[in-house]
Amino acid sequence: MVEDYTMAFLVSAFCLTFLVLCAIWVIWGLMAAVISGWAADRALNRAKGAAT
Repeated sequence: MVEDYTMAFLVSAFCLTFLVLCAIWVIWGLMAAVISGWAADRALNRAKGAAT
């Protein structure tokens, strides 16, 4: 008789999928924050330079 590891596999697959999706979300979120911060810095420095 073979052991039934279906539930263990499903739990492991769910955890792995959840971690991968969270990692993708963090990477895209970090990239968006860096790009928007860089753009805001450029815009504020340009506005500061134009005001003086």
